[in-house]
Amino acid sequence: MAKSGGFTSMWKTILQIALAVLLIVGGLSVILDKAGNDELGLVAAVGGLFNGTVKDIVIYVMAAIELIAGILLILDFFKIKSLDKIDDLFLLIIMIAWIVVFVILGDIIPLIKGNLKFLPFIVKLARDAVMIAAFGIIKAKI
Repeated sequence: MAKSGGFTSMWKTILQIALAVLLIVGGLSVILDKAGNDELGLVAAVGGLFNGTVKDIVIYVMAAIELIAGILLILDFFKIKSLDKIDDLFLLIIMIAWIVVFVILGDIIPLIKGNLKFLPFIVKLARDAVMIAAFGIIKAKI
């Protein structure tokens, strides 16, 4: 079953815009209001592992990476040749960070510690898997 390249390209573009907005808003929400509502759970995921100043540094570094990756995804639409390698690097960093912070720290460790119920765990894990797959699709430059 053959797919039209234009149709795939359209959905990839929508996915890239949504991912960019999610990363930019997530990064900004942490930078502007760390104690506020963190929809993506970055503060909660990192907070379970680190304390004090180290926790703040890790949270702000992750937020900055999210913000930069989101901006680079938007700039990718302008086909700036010099940004190709750097946006691939930031996407790889954010993919690895997402796996470590959200899947391992946010999903797996609380499940092992008995802090999560199974069905909400599956939903959260599925959401994180969709995010990682979206990063992979965007990085593959389909």
